[in-house]
Amino acid sequence: MTRSFTEIATTIDSGVGTITFDRFDRRNALSLELFADLSECLDDWATDDDVACVVLTGGEDVFCAGLDLKLQSMFTNRQRREEYSAACLRAYGTLLDYLKPTIAAVGGPALGGGCDIAVFSDIRIGADNVVMGFPQIKMGLTPYFSPLWKIVGLSQAKILTFSGDRIDAAEALRIGLLDRLVPAGTVVSAATAMARSIAETSTASAVNNKEMARRSTAMDPISALTYETLAYREVIWHDDVIERINNAYNRLGE
Repeated sequence: MTRSFTEIATTIDSGVGTITFDRFDRRNALSLELFADLSECLDDWATDDDVACVVLTGGEDVFCAGLDLKLQSMFTNRQRREEYSAACLRAYGTLLDYLKPTIAAVGGPALGGGCDIAVFSDIRIGADNVVMGFPQIKMGLTPYFSPLWKIVGLSQAKILTFSGDRIDAAEALRIGLLDRLVPAGTVVSAATAMARSIAETSTASAVNNKEMARRSTAMDPISALTYETLAYREVIWHDDVIERINNAYNRLGE
C-alpha cells in the first residue's frame, strides 16, 4: 500500500528513495505533520526492497528553516509540548538508527531542527549556498549535542551549540559538518548520484554495511574486528555475492 503524505513528496527510482520537504511557503519549517510524514515514510521504506538508500532534501534553495515558529508559540500548552517531544524522538530516533544509508542533500538554510535532520543523516552533501547552525540557542533553547560532536569534534560542536552562530558552506565543509560541497542548483543531483552508487551494491549489501556502521562504532577495537570478520564470513557464500565476484573476475580476463 502506498501511503499518502501532505507535507513531503516522495519518489523511488533505481533503488533511491527521495523525501522532499514540501512546505516551501514556510521555508520547509518543521510541523508535527511533517515530522509524522517523515517518520512514516522512513518506516515504510525500511522494509521495502526497492529502496536501498534514502535522500532527504528540501530542494535547491531551502533545506529546512527549523521548527515552525507558529508551532513553537503554542508551547505554553503542555499537551503541545508533549506532542512535539514525542514527534522529535520518533523522527530523529528513526534517522539515528535507520536500517539503510541516508543522505541529506542540503541546499540553502539548514537551521535548528533542519540542521538536526542533516546531522542525524549518515552523509551530508551541501551546496555552496548553504547556511547551517542552531539559532534557537539565541532564544535560550537547548540543542542536540550528540551526534553532532562525533561528526565535527567536541570543540567545534561546543562553538556551534554554545553560541548559536550560523556558518556558511565553506566553514561547514572545513569542520566536517558537510562531507561534500557542490555548486548551488546541483545538490539534489549530486546526492542522488551518490545514493545510486550505494544502491548499485544491492539493497542487502547497503543494509549489511549500514548495520556494521551502526554497531562497530560502539565496540572496542578487538570486538569490532571480530564482528566485522564474522560479517564478512557470513556474506561471502551468498549466491548473489559469488555471482558478482565471478563476474568481476571474468571481466579482468577479457
